[in-house]
Amino acid sequence: MKKTWFISDLHLDPSRPQLFTVLLDFLDHIEPQADALYILGDLFEFWVGDDLIQSPLGAVYLPILQRLKSLSNQGIALYFIQGNRDFLVRETFVQYIGAKLLPDTQVINLYGKPTLILHGDTLCTDDKGYQRMRALFRMKLIQKIYLSLNLENRTKRAQSVRHATKKQTQEKHSSILDVNQQAVKQLMQENSVTQMIHGHTHRPAIHKLTINGEKATRFVLSDWHDKASFIEASEEGVRLEI
Repeated sequence: MKKTWFISDLHLDPSRPQLFTVLLDFLDHIEPQADALYILGDLFEFWVGDDLIQSPLGAVYLPILQRLKSLSNQGIALYFIQGNRDFLVRETFVQYIGAKLLPDTQVINLYGKPTLILHGDTLCTDDKGYQRMRALFRMKLIQKIYLSLNLENRTKRAQSVRHATKKQTQEKHSSILDVNQQAVKQLMQENSVTQMIHGHTHRPAIHKLTINGEKATRFVLSDWHDKASFIEASEEGVRLEI
């Protein structure tokens, strides 16, 4: 039986080499039965531009990218949605691994069930400061200026921003960092779906709700630590592995 897999929030970084091994083992595991693999953002702790692939700084990521490419070469469909850490992923990256870059939100036919997939940060509407920062970082002019810097400077700036945002996150109430329930319902209504899959919050769970009088489900992916966390879908249903 073929299956479709969803992952997010791996936050791959050279400082955590064990995660590279965990991911490679996961890809080996799913290869024989995979129909498709959806990466729903934050594959990397930060991605400073697609030119990283051909640079010495990016060499550490090549085994992962080449393994993903090998899956694609074997006919496994790969899809990528940008997260808040890797929003600078562009066509060069997805072409390299043989994937398709999807928009921030996408409705897919998941074994007969229309399913809305996204990274999930746009649902955290109570965190006004984050949403302002997100809008700023997605401005084409800001990205153009940033990408004009050399890779070393981009990396240093990304690390600095990451340090600052981590401190700010620690100071915020946990409820602000989670999704807004009304934002969830509104987005599901707008897309006429009763099933949603996302990551970002690092709060893995299966939430039951009601959309326009119909039973609905929201699956939340986990971030990765010492083992793979994923959603496995098939004609038999959807399973969350934490």
